[in-house]
Amino acid sequence: MRRKTGRVLLLPGLLLLASCGGGGGGTPPPPACAESETIACTQSGALRGVIEGNIRAFRGIPFAAPPLGNLRWKPPAPPVAWQGVRDASQFGSVCTQINFNLELVGEEDCLFVNVFTSSPAPKSKQPVMVFFHGGGDEAGDTHQAPFDSPSLAAAGVVVVTAEYRLGVLGFLANPLLTAEGGGTSGQYAILDMVAALTWVKNNIAHFGGDPNQVMLFGQSAGSFNIQMMLAIAPAHGLFNVAGMESGAIPSINKAPWLPTQPVADAASAPFVAAMGCANAAGVLACLRSVSADTMVNYAWNSPFIYGPGVGSPFLPVDSFTYLQQHGSPVPLLIGTTREEYLGVSDNPNSPLDAAGYTAEIHTEFDKYGNSVADQVLSLYPVTGYDTPEYALDAVHSDYQITCEIRNTALAALGAQRPPVWRYLYTHRFENGSFLAPYRAFHTAELFFIFGNFSNIAGSEYFPSSAETDFSQAMMGYWTRFAATGDPNGVGATQWLPYDAANEHMLQLDETFAPIDGYHTPQCNYLSTLPQP
Repeated sequence: MRRKTGRVLLLPGLLLLASCGGGGGGTPPPPACAESETIACTQSGALRGVIEGNIRAFRGIPFAAPPLGNLRWKPPAPPVAWQGVRDASQFGSVCTQINFNLELVGEEDCLFVNVFTSSPAPKSKQPVMVFFHGGGDEAGDTHQAPFDSPSLAAAGVVVVTAEYRLGVLGFLANPLLTAEGGGTSGQYAILDMVAALTWVKNNIAHFGGDPNQVMLFGQSAGSFNIQMMLAIAPAHGLFNVAGMESGAIPSINKAPWLPTQPVADAASAPFVAAMGCANAAGVLACLRSVSADTMVNYAWNSPFIYGPGVGSPFLPVDSFTYLQQHGSPVPLLIGTTREEYLGVSDNPNSPLDAAGYTAEIHTEFDKYGNSVADQVLSLYPVTGYDTPEYALDAVHSDYQITCEIRNTALAALGAQRPPVWRYLYTHRFENGSFLAPYRAFHTAELFFIFGNFSNIAGSEYFPSSAETDFSQAMMGYWTRFAATGDPNGVGATQWLPYDAANEHMLQLDETFAPIDGYHTPQCNYLSTLPQP
């Protein structure tokens, strides 16, 4: 999910000689290198990956220079070249953050990509799927399952995952940074993503990927960032299709998720003071000398408004308005899980009763008008759900995520625009008593798309044979979309393009089912209300 202040917190396989090209940092280009199953050449140098079953993994590849010192709060600089063969068997550092276990972890030197492809190496260029993780833009990484060793990479695609600067290090806006940046600040993490895509364009052919067929996708806060990428000029031309899973940015007229640049700039004053830099002779130099750990700890415990700011050269209009005005620049796959908030903050094992459910709805919605809570209760009657907690989760899931995804999908529609494909994921895990009550929780679909069940909630999951087939079918839809911009294929249940009149969708479960719309009356009403 998203961050604070209204943003919710989860080459063919032949030996060949090839020049690895010149890297950044002013160093001379590395010598030619011989590619093989485990050696790949990039513009910065040679890499040695590892074979893990039927996939080849190249981890911890720098796609930009470390954003340290004077490069803190600067657009990512080109990666520095190296001599010899760099070990790419292990991940690089995660970006500095308070992780989901409330531990301070990571380093500022964290701008790495990981590449996964089939073993043996593909004999022809394959579509590339570039994924950006969630975590509220304050936490998360690519080292965890299901991203750490994706079976998806053996399904006819090359998979790329990437780190990006988080929290105050990736999104701080400030008047001095805005002046330094030509009218924009707070966009550093988004520029990291652009740099990762640029690295893919320049290097992915050496791993068997097609640089002209790239799918950009993300989940939760990663999905918010994909929406941003659809709207910003620097990203256009670096991807051919896009996927947004379980996260969308509302209109700027509805919620302050994307502040104006002046508002974001002004909001940094308490942070500057808390870092002891308000009266420094060189404020930015002072801020760049403060440890990353100190800043991240402060931001975690304080209200924060992050950039980038709307109305800036980087983001002239908010991303929702951009989609309304122009549509998506590429075919768009977009959707949600049914019980989103059971993976965010709701608890299916809560002792909530009917009276408690009613009271909670009034607490949350009375501030919008005297009759609002009663209308919400009529749209989500407690008797329509197995327990009051599932009723409450339905409200939260729709209000915070599902209805905003619907609004974004509708905004992107239009004549002569690229098609939109919308889904609803409803599958419940069949094994593991702990997971069963959480049903189709936030992030649940990712394990089936990436085909990796090695760690779900701290334990390895053993899918049923039906779930293994379901995962293969899910991969089929996603990889066909990556390859062609259309998820349909021979033998697969037809997935009709989304439209405003019928709202065609595909329900994703062991039995795939076309449906028309989902919770349409509920979303029509909830979409009239402000976002908290």
